[in-house]
Amino acid sequence: MAIPNSYMSYKENSITTAGPEELVVLMYKGLEKFIKQGLLYVEQRNYERANEVLLKAQDIVNELMLSLDMDMDISHQLYMLYDFVLVSIREGNVEKECSKLQGALGIVKGLREAWEGALVSVRQIKYGK
Repeated sequence: MAIPNSYMSYKENSITTAGPEELVVLMYKGLEKFIKQGLLYVEQRNYERANEVLLKAQDIVNELMLSLDMDMDISHQLYMLYDFVLVSIREGNVEKECSKLQGALGIVKGLREAWEGALVSVRQIKYGK
């Protein structure tokens, strides 16, 4: 009988109970993680693993693009930014070019930080914390 992995249970529970704002932050964190791993694998010339993690990063960007409410003005701007990040990741993956991946990573870090700040504000409004 397998012993349940408490960390995995906690992680799964935190995702299933997260609000929309928190899910966006979690997606940015995952995107950052996969781009960083991709950079590391490219530097190590482990191109197979780089491709695997960078495809996961591309999937996350695609999901972020699909989740946009295009009735909102900011969504069009975010879509263009996501498209730029997606192209940078694809080209960085195909060309094994770290500078393109680093550019994408910088944008993603900025977006994550902005969303984390927004999340703090939402929590303060919602819960007075």
